[in-house]
Formats: sequence, structure tokens, C-alpha cells
Amino acid sequence: MKYALYYTESCPFCVRVLMALPNINVDVEKRNLRSDPKWRQELAKATGRTTVPCLKITNDSGKEQWMFESADIIRYLQNV
Repeated sequence: MKYALYYTESCPFCVRVLMALPNINVDVEKRNLRSDPKWRQELAKATGRTTVPCLKITNDSGKEQWMFESADIIRYLQNV
């Protein structure tokens, strides 16, 4: 499984997830929408939204799942 977090530094809900990551034993790639416009475009194309935080979950066969809501993301990653 691969995980990528789409976020911005100014979003308090993103900060909540980012602060939880060091306590979670899962490797999560961080994709800042403000530092690289391609991440915003990818998020919008895949989900129809640019709402952050958003966790992209890619399984071993390449199937993607997208998860919004900071509490849901944290809870999911804690239980992986």
C-alpha cells in the first residue's frame, strides 16, 4: 500500500493530520498543493474537489481510493 497526503500549510485540519503523522508508523508521502500545482490538478481530476486534507490510498494492484476529513484520515492511518 502507498499513501499520499494532499495538504496546505495554512489549513488547520491539514496541520492536525501532519502533527499526528510522526506518531503513526506508516510512510506517507506529503504533497503540498501550494508548492506544486500538479498535486492540485491531480486531486481535482481524481475527485472533482480540491479540498484538503485528502489521503490517496493506492493498493498493490494500483487501485486508488481517496479519503477526506482529518479525523477519518488519522483514524485510518492509526489502524493500518
